[in-house]
Amino acid sequence: MRTNRITLLVDDLDRAIEFYANAFGLVLIEDNQISENKRIVRIATSDNDVSFNLATPKQGDEDLVGRQAGQRVLIFIDTDNLDVDLARFADNQVEMIDGPRTESFGRCVLVKDHVGNTWEFVERI
Repeated sequence: MRTNRITLLVDDLDRAIEFYANAFGLVLIEDNQISENKRIVRIATSDNDVSFNLATPKQGDEDLVGRQAGQRVLIFIDTDNLDVDLARFADNQVEMIDGPRTESFGRCVLVKDHVGNTWEFVERI
């Protein structure tokens, strides 16, 4: 078995694509309008990695956008160069929650995405 994709709720698909591509450096893997009410949008760190299925919430789930993991980190990203990420975050006004700091496992930073979820970017030692 392997993980295929993980759903990430967003309030606007086009805005989310722009944010995750520009601010987080993720890659748009798929963007297909299946029907009037269904659009499949996937982003990932690369073509062969687990992808995130961006989706708008169904009725009644709107309050989950930006808080899918509560106050915990929702997604952990391993990066090859945290300095490049930090520069991209600064250029795109990404909110930093904690760091950058050095831990036993490497350098890391906690940031918020455009809807409020917390992500941790880690450059492993």
